[in-house]
Amino acid sequence: MALDFDDAYLDSRAVPDADCVEQHFFEGAEKLLEIWFDRDQPDARGLRVIPRAELEAMLEIAQCHILHSASNGVLDSYVLSESSMFVSDERIILKTCGTTRLLAAVDRILHLAQKYAKMEVVQNVYYSRKNFLRPDLQPVAHRSFDREIEFLDNYFEDGAAFCMGSLKQDRWYLYTKNAPQAPLPYADHTLEILMTDMPEEVLNSYTQESCIDGKDCTKKAGIDKIMPEGTLIHEELFEPCGYSMNGLIPNSDQYATIHVTPEPSFSYVSFETNQRSSCLYQQTLKVLNCFKPNKFIMNVFANEESHSGKETQRKLWEEHIPGYKRVSLQFLQLQNDNLVYAQFVKAKKPSLDSSLPSLSDDDETNSD
Repeated sequence: MALDFDDAYLDSRAVPDADCVEQHFFEGAEKLLEIWFDRDQPDARGLRVIPRAELEAMLEIAQCHILHSASNGVLDSYVLSESSMFVSDERIILKTCGTTRLLAAVDRILHLAQKYAKMEVVQNVYYSRKNFLRPDLQPVAHRSFDREIEFLDNYFEDGAAFCMGSLKQDRWYLYTKNAPQAPLPYADHTLEILMTDMPEEVLNSYTQESCIDGKDCTKKAGIDKIMPEGTLIHEELFEPCGYSMNGLIPNSDQYATIHVTPEPSFSYVSFETNQRSSCLYQQTLKVLNCFKPNKFIMNVFANEESHSGKETQRKLWEEHIPGYKRVSLQFLQLQNDNLVYAQFVKAKKPSLDSSLPSLSDDDETNSD
């Protein structure tokens, strides 16, 4: 049943006065929603049967649209005007940036799952995002995590909410179900890297001045080199700048997605994957070498069956990433998976002409 929220509460057009938005700005940090449905329900058909026209209408509510799509027969992938969507038989992932109103689409998603897929029971939900640079420009429902929690609690019982990282620095929010649930019988993990403050020589690759189109950008920027071999890539280079890419591992539910906001004053890059074909730690190093961020947040979800995910979590906990200083590290035990959250900043090189001794990692403060 649709809830009666005031339009201004959800509408991205309800923004501050023009004095607050004189300069060009785009919020690269995405809102990420992942909903798992129970496939053991009677007559369940799978989410991939939902007609494309219905998906398009749902995305209009969130204020974004499909640019192009691809499929590997197991997972359907959509590159959007603002980020990405993936649909498998039991899960939908919707990731939107800018001032989209993602939460406004929750009611329609649940309705479509019930109407076409005959799936009413939500097994789990994950809603997450990095802190916004300009929360005042967001729809009212997205201007604070407290408001997002309030909204989600109207749809999902036993919701739990977490803030990972310091409230005085970059941080990451998570909402998920806290109710007992049957564990997945197979390995499942997700790696997410949220990067900021990239060098301009890296960012310049994601502009129409440097590249002809999305495929040209994928090759020139080296994106194709950091994807597992055989990945089916479809991408978009935006005008005048910006880049989105979805990748599908053949014949599986495995994916990768990258989104780049290349304007130097608010640069942002996200990388996310659940690929199981190569080491997640090595995958992380490839991504960092490609984008060379000065700061990044890293999240690794892993269930008990995922040896690769747990090994990457262990390395995050026990080892350092070359060239970076870890400034935050947290562990979160959820119902059927565990999360390791870490935040890194570029390590400072010691000055050769300094008369003062350099500080060791243990002596440095954790200020941003």
